[in-house]
Amino acid sequence: MRLGIDFGTTRTRVAAAIRGNFPLVTFRAGRDHALDWYPSLMATCGDRVAFGLRAQAVQYVPEWSLFRSFKRLLGDSRQDATWTVGSLDLPMIEWMTRFLIALRLDLVHRSSLEVGPHDRLEVMLGTPAHANSNQRFLTLEAFRRAGFDVIGMLNEPSAAGIEYAHRYRRVDLSRRREHVAVYDLGGGTFDAAVICMAENRHDVVSSEGISRLGGDDFDAALLELALTDPSVASRAPSGSRARLLTLCREAKEAINPNSRKIVVDFGQVDPALGEVMVPVGEFYQRCEPLILQTLQATEAAMAAALGRTDGEASGLGVVYLVGGSCELPVLARVLRDRFGKRVRRSPYPSGATAIGLAIAADQEAGYVLSDRFHRHFGVWREGEDGQRIVFDPIFTKETRLPRPGEPALVAGRRYRPAHNIGRFRYLECSALGDQNDPAGDILAWQEILFPYDPALKGQHNLAAVRIRRDPTVATHDIEEVYRCDAAGVVEVTIADRTTGHARTFRVRDTGEGAGSRVGRSGRGAQGQ
Repeated sequence: MRLGIDFGTTRTRVAAAIRGNFPLVTFRAGRDHALDWYPSLMATCGDRVAFGLRAQAVQYVPEWSLFRSFKRLLGDSRQDATWTVGSLDLPMIEWMTRFLIALRLDLVHRSSLEVGPHDRLEVMLGTPAHANSNQRFLTLEAFRRAGFDVIGMLNEPSAAGIEYAHRYRRVDLSRRREHVAVYDLGGGTFDAAVICMAENRHDVVSSEGISRLGGDDFDAALLELALTDPSVASRAPSGSRARLLTLCREAKEAINPNSRKIVVDFGQVDPALGEVMVPVGEFYQRCEPLILQTLQATEAAMAAALGRTDGEASGLGVVYLVGGSCELPVLARVLRDRFGKRVRRSPYPSGATAIGLAIAADQEAGYVLSDRFHRHFGVWREGEDGQRIVFDPIFTKETRLPRPGEPALVAGRRYRPAHNIGRFRYLECSALGDQNDPAGDILAWQEILFPYDPALKGQHNLAAVRIRRDPTVATHDIEEVYRCDAAGVVEVTIADRTTGHARTFRVRDTGEGAGSRVGRSGRGAQGQ
């Protein structure tokens, strides 16, 4: 069985590839209640742990502690980082794996799929376009540990573009080339991508994204308005924020174009709180700055792809709305005010990505996707004989990624070292400044240490060794070889060609390589 799985911030959606059809998988949440999504939720009560459907069943039980929107933490977490849920502390990768094991079990026992416990579940996974390599690797690893056979990963807006093409272009794949701008607003992230479609080939021309903007932020805005009544705020139980946010999300999703008031039933958490009424206009006003950010990112992607920001460039066919948060009525209205009749919302906005992933997983569908780096990836180095620190982009934004099955993308560096130890601090950024300095959304990575001094090859704790200039290694020939696979995961082999000593690192934040995590503003490390 081949599946497309869109692991979402608040909800995970699964679509199946079944003889040319790609239905969303439904889950039995009760005797007579079915959902076309799976709750991205964890809960604990003492030493008891619940995930997914079972966590949702106890989300309003006071004794249980909830952990929601944990996908947002993946990009900032080390593999050995500990997450605390209630009274339990477990490594992040263990929490993720347990959640996905629950998902796999419920796919077998509580879903519309006809699969057995020992059947292979081959999955195509979605990740935010601007997810860093750490987040991609951790997602991939957790799915594999949970027993899924991962056949590939696609950026979420790219998958939504496949769903668009399958829905609106498959009758005539030879129709003219068109550019589709995918506007993907999920529970925790926003991505915009411009995709050039010609026949069955899709080329992601440009993309922009905001790594921490999504439906969660709209929920928080509604909660702030609901708690402006001091009597309500003062009576809200301590530690109840996760439950209150869940109620706000449910109330937000009940808004329709004719709504004038939003009713948030806090009585489900505490009967003394009762219902709170929030005017829809006030809520939309709070949402305006968030929506403006998504418009700016969308227009930046259009400008990069088409050279104009007014949407009038030749070949721009559709602004395609996907993601669960796109169902908020004000979004379609604002986008139509800006982009006119080009705006089209998927009939299944919250399921479009999963459906597109299932189509991509289907070998008979025949879609060929060419994707790109959506961030600059590089390393800090010393320049001007140590007088300044410069950023060296290894893979620049918009560099094409290899397709599944193609050889890895390779880049290299060779130089003579100046220190006894090479100290590498990697980062990803969404933009570069005038001096090639990292700008925009910046994420710093682990520190990797590599011994240039042959006497240090057996040293297990290089972090305890003082880094100093060492003229004895100035004749050594050092080579760095970087490889990036189709999933966007990068590894580097650092080799001293003079001595033959070499080490390979997966460039992710795992604590490997005797280093410490670098803060977002960290500078001053060198790779020479």
